[in-house]
Amino acid sequence: MKALHDQCSTYQQAPPGKYFSSEDGEFHQWFTPDWLTTTESPSETIHLAELRDYFVNAVRRRMMSDVPWGVLLSGGLDSSLVASIACRLHKQGSNSGAKAFVGARLHSFTIGLEGSPDLAAAEDVADFLGTVHHGYTYTMQEGLDAISEVIYHLETYDVTTVRASTPMFLMSRKIKAMGVKMVLSGEGADEILGGYLYFHHAPNGSEFFEETRDKVARLHKYDCLRANKSTSAWGVEVRVPFLDADFMNYAMGLEPECKMPAKAPRKIEKYILRKAFDTPEEPWLPQHILWRQKEQFSDGVGYGWIDSLRDVAEAEVTDAQMANAAHRFPYNTPATKEAYRYRAIFESHYPSHAAATTVPAEASIACSTARAMSWHESFSKRADPSGRAVAGVHDSEYSENFDIEDDMNKAKKKARTK
Repeated sequence: MKALHDQCSTYQQAPPGKYFSSEDGEFHQWFTPDWLTTTESPSETIHLAELRDYFVNAVRRRMMSDVPWGVLLSGGLDSSLVASIACRLHKQGSNSGAKAFVGARLHSFTIGLEGSPDLAAAEDVADFLGTVHHGYTYTMQEGLDAISEVIYHLETYDVTTVRASTPMFLMSRKIKAMGVKMVLSGEGADEILGGYLYFHHAPNGSEFFEETRDKVARLHKYDCLRANKSTSAWGVEVRVPFLDADFMNYAMGLEPECKMPAKAPRKIEKYILRKAFDTPEEPWLPQHILWRQKEQFSDGVGYGWIDSLRDVAEAEVTDAQMANAAHRFPYNTPATKEAYRYRAIFESHYPSHAAATTVPAEASIACSTARAMSWHESFSKRADPSGRAVAGVHDSEYSENFDIEDDMNKAKKKARTK
């Protein structure tokens, strides 16, 4: 979009899995796996050894490199598994010809605020795996100062994407400075396996499957956009083994019931992935990491990060601006002051209406699609991208009095009482 926004009056994202034909001026689907086109839920039975083998091979394929590389390690399940497999294969010499940075040990990278959950968990994983670990601590001010630059590089004003991309953008700058040019990362698992905490409230297998299918189909607008653009801004390539075609086709073809989390009996999100790598005789990860609850990246870098972003927006965006938000931004009108702030910054970089329409508009809780908003009665009042918004699931969830009634309505109410 950087090269188009001041040259073209209209433009749109090229859809994934399609090619454009100049003969008829249309996009045509070429990637057509059964799970993407079916109207029925898949029914394949899970075999844990097969799931494990598919994923090990997915990591192996992405280790081929003629440049120095490493692994992103948040300390969560997904990135930790990628790092564990890469370390084991690297020690076995399975990545012939690849350069795992300098020396025989793999290098891992993480970022967070002082005292964040991810920094501590990543240290545990790095110690267990024996990687050369680089943990970067950023300050709140460093993150806030980078927001405008992040929005420019990402070409989006989506709230959860901006929240999560900022620390990743700062970390990528450090990685580039060390001479690393490629990293492995853990994006895609939550979409394929239903790992987001709101999936605990999926009413049935059919709804669960349709939500995972739609989440995978929209990855280019959210997590893949974040991972790709926040790293490529600094000339770093990111590779995502969970989106390997063979692994994805196998996992998406499984009956959804085997992937669904449950409260009673207790069944944690992404249970089958955890169980597939729960091999005590040759452990892949420490038990407390293998069974660690899902933590979204923007939460894991430090709960104070999101809270500070909200506080800054509250101070910068006035009630009068929110009350008139629909006039300034008729498309995808921001409902919170934080969203308004990002939208205004985006507009300063990309002022056209065509640019604004490249960003999707839908209600969401903990990164859900609009479909999932009906899964629980509390979702409409807690519609925030943070995983802590999901009632009764997150260990550090928002208080029961948390109500994210949109700031626009609050501002309008204040205006009527004056």
